[in-house]
Amino acid sequence: MMKYSILTLALLISTTFLAQKQGDGGLPKGLKGDLLKSLDKHVFAEPNIQALRAEDDLVDNTGTAPWRFGFNNYTQLNTYNSGNWIELANGDKIWFLEVTCQNALTINLTFDKTILPEGNELYVFNKEKDFILGKFTANHLYEGQLGTELIPGNTAIVEYYVKKGSPKGHVEVSIVTHGYRTAAEFSQKAFGSSGACNRNVNCPEGAAWTFERNSVVMLVSGSSGFCTGALVNNTLNDGKPYVLTADHCYSNPATWIFRFNWQSADCNNPATAPTFQSLSGAVLRSRATASDFCLVEITGGLQGTTVPIAYSPYFSGWDNSGNTPASGTGIHHPSGDIKKISFENNTLISTTFGSCPPNSHWGVTTWDSGVTEGGSSGSPLYDQNHRIIGQLHGGASACGASSLSDEYGKFSVSWEPAGSTSATQLKYWLDPANSGVQFIDGYDPTNATPVAVDPGITNPAGVTGTFCGALVTPSVTIQNNGSNALTTVDIAYGFDGNQNLTYNWTGNLAQWQTAIITLPVATLASGPHTFGATVSNPNAGLVDENANNNAVSSSFTVVIGGQSVQLNLELDCYGTETTWELQNSTGSAIYSGSGYSDNQPGLVTLDPWCLNYGCYTYVIMDSYGDGLFGGTFCPQDGSVAILYNTDTLASLPATSADFGTQTSLQFCVNQVGIEFVDWNDFTVYPNPFTNQIVVNTLGALEVDLLDVTGKVIQHKKIDTSSTVLNFMDSLSNGTYFISVTLKDGQVKIKKLLKQ
Repeated sequence: MMKYSILTLALLISTTFLAQKQGDGGLPKGLKGDLLKSLDKHVFAEPNIQALRAEDDLVDNTGTAPWRFGFNNYTQLNTYNSGNWIELANGDKIWFLEVTCQNALTINLTFDKTILPEGNELYVFNKEKDFILGKFTANHLYEGQLGTELIPGNTAIVEYYVKKGSPKGHVEVSIVTHGYRTAAEFSQKAFGSSGACNRNVNCPEGAAWTFERNSVVMLVSGSSGFCTGALVNNTLNDGKPYVLTADHCYSNPATWIFRFNWQSADCNNPATAPTFQSLSGAVLRSRATASDFCLVEITGGLQGTTVPIAYSPYFSGWDNSGNTPASGTGIHHPSGDIKKISFENNTLISTTFGSCPPNSHWGVTTWDSGVTEGGSSGSPLYDQNHRIIGQLHGGASACGASSLSDEYGKFSVSWEPAGSTSATQLKYWLDPANSGVQFIDGYDPTNATPVAVDPGITNPAGVTGTFCGALVTPSVTIQNNGSNALTTVDIAYGFDGNQNLTYNWTGNLAQWQTAIITLPVATLASGPHTFGATVSNPNAGLVDENANNNAVSSSFTVVIGGQSVQLNLELDCYGTETTWELQNSTGSAIYSGSGYSDNQPGLVTLDPWCLNYGCYTYVIMDSYGDGLFGGTFCPQDGSVAILYNTDTLASLPATSADFGTQTSLQFCVNQVGIEFVDWNDFTVYPNPFTNQIVVNTLGALEVDLLDVTGKVIQHKKIDTSSTVLNFMDSLSNGTYFISVTLKDGQVKIKKLLKQ
C-alpha cells in the first residue's frame, strides 16, 4: 500500500477537491471580506474509532450494509436555534454556521426540513475556502432533504443567502458525519490501494465498456456509507433517472449522493485524484430482499427530467430472461475507490446468498481479472451482450482470493416475482408500456435519435453445457428493438468459428417483440465446440441502425457415448469453504464447483456429469481445514455420493466428514449399472471368443472393446454393417464389453467372455 506523510496527504487533499462539484456552481458571499470573523461554532467529539473499525471488520463484504466510512452525529442545528445572521448594506441577509468534528478526516452534512424559496442560495465549504459545494436551490431538495459530498478536513461552514424581499425560508442540519476512514484511505485508494489486482475501468480491457462505465455511479448512503449503482434504461428510452443498486444499501434515498465519473483517465493510477460530478436526492421506487435489489429515481439537480448531459450519462440495457450468461463483467467502486472493472470469462452459475431463495443469484466463482470489495455492493453485473443481469449482493472475493465467489441478485428474479406489486418489482418501472420485452439495450442521450430498424439476437440455447451424444439443437431469440415492424431477417450461424449456415426468418414483430428460432439439428464430433450466430439484412435490404446487438456465441462440449453420472453433495453450514474438482485419468480437471453460500446446509443439486468410460478422481477441499464437519454451531455434517444409475460409485459418509483440508475419491465408469439392451440388429460372435470377434450392426459409427474397469482395449471407426476386431494372445481371459455408438449418439453394449 502506498504511504504518505502528513504534509503530502494534506497537499493531496487540498488539490483533490478543487474541481469537484455538487450543485449549480457559484461563489458564496462569505469568501469576501471579514464576514466569517465571528461564527457560531459547534464541535462534535471524536467517536470511538477503534470500536467502529472492529465493527467494520465484521460487516465489510457480508452483503448486509454499505461500506461505512463515517460516524453520524445526529443534531438539529437550524436558522432559529444556531448560527449567525448578518444583514448586508443592500438588505440581503446571510446565515452562517460552522461545524467541526474533532480529528475527522472528512466531514459531510445532511439537511432536513429545509425550505429554499426562489432566489435564495445554500452553500457548504471548508475552512480553507478551496472546496465549495453549491449553489443549492429548491431544485436540489427532495421533501426538504439534501445530502452533501464529503468535505476534506474536519470543519464545514454553511452559508444560507436570503435575497432582499425573499421569504426567509428555513435551513436545518440534521446529521454531521465524522469521516474516520475516508480522507487518508480514500485519497490513497484513489491511487490504487483498493487492492493491487483491481483494474481501472479505463485500462485497455475496458475499452469496449465505455458506455456502461458512464452508467455506473458511486453512492453515499445513510450519510456514512459507500455503495455502487447504475443508471438503468426503460422501454420508453426517455432518460428517466432510475438507479439500480442493492437493497442492503438502502437508507432514506432523499439524502443519497450520486457521484458520476469518479475514475482515472487511463489505466494508470493518477498523481492527483480525478474530478467528478454529483447529484443528490432520490425517491424510492421499488425494493425486495429475495434478490437484494433497490430501484430509486434521482430527484435533485436534474436537467429537465434527466441527468445533465455534461455528466455523460448512459442508461444501461438489461436482460430479464434468466438465461445463463456465458460471461460476466462487473464495474464498481471498491471501498470508495475510483471506478474499477472485473471480468469473468466463464459461464456463470445459478446460486443463492445468505437466506435468500435458491437460484435467486448469479454466482461468479472465479474472477479472471479484478475482484470486488466493500463499496462494490449494488454494482451492476453485465452479460456478454453488455446488458445488466444483476447487482452485487455480497461474496468473499478479494485480491489474493479471486477464486472465492461473489453473488449477484438476479435481474430476472427482481423483474416480476410472484405476488409482487409496483413497490417490489422492476417491471412496473422499467417496462411502463407493458411490452413484455425480455431485453433492451442501453440509451445514450447524446445520440437520442429514435432507431427505426434494429434487429437483435440473444439467448443461444441448446448449445451450452455438456451433451452426452453427437446431436445438438441450437435455438436463438430475435427481438425487434426498432420502431419499424421487423418482417424478415437472415441468421448466419455455425460451429467452431464457421458461420457457414443460413436460416431465413419471416414473420411480423412490433417493437420489443421477440421470437424464438429453433435451428436445424447438427451432428458433431466429441470434444469442445463453440456456437455463433449473427443477424443481418433486416426487412430484405434495409440498413441495421445498431450493430451492437447482432451477434451471440456460446461454448459447449460433446461426449459421444458419454454416461450420466450424478454428484450428490451435502454441505455443512460453511459452504464458502468448500471447493471441488473432478479429474480425468491424466489429472486434468473436467468439472469443478465452488461459490457455495454459508448457512445453507443441505443437498446441492447440479446437472449430471457426462463421462466417457474410464477412471476418475473426485477431489474435495476445505479452506478452513475441517472438511464438511459442521461442528458445534451447525446442525449438519456434509457428505458426498457419486451415483451411476442406481449404483454408488464412490462416497464420503457424514461420519467421515472431518477430512481436513483435502480428500479424494476414485471411481471408474464401467460395467456397474450398465443396462444391456437386447437389440436384434446388433450381433457379436463368437461369444466366448479367443483372438477375434465379428460385429454386425446397422447405423453405427464406432465400436469399442472395454475391460471391466471401462478401459478401452480397442477402438475402431466403422462405415460398413460388419467389422472384425483381432486381438493378440496377450489379451487375458475374462469378462469384456463390446460397445457400439450410433449416428444419433446412442450407445449399445453387450457382454463378452474371453477364454
